[in-house]
Amino acid sequence: MTSDELLGTVLGIAIVVLLIAVILAAMFYRPTPHKKTRSRTTFTHGIDDASVDGDGSRGE
Repeated sequence: MTSDELLGTVLGIAIVVLLIAVILAAMFYRPTPHKKTRSRTTFTHGIDDASVDGDGSRGE
C-alpha cells in the first residue's frame, strides 16, 4: 500500500464519519424556542389611561 492509497483511505473514512456525524446531529438536534419579546402595543397598554395634571386631557 503506497502513501497515496493510505492517504485516500484515511480521507475517505474521515469523510464518511463526518457525514454520519452530521446526519445524526441533524436528526437529534432540537432547537430551543425563542422567547417572545413583548410587542409595543402590550408594553404601553394602560399607560395613557390615567390623566396627569397639565397634560391637556380631561380626567372627568
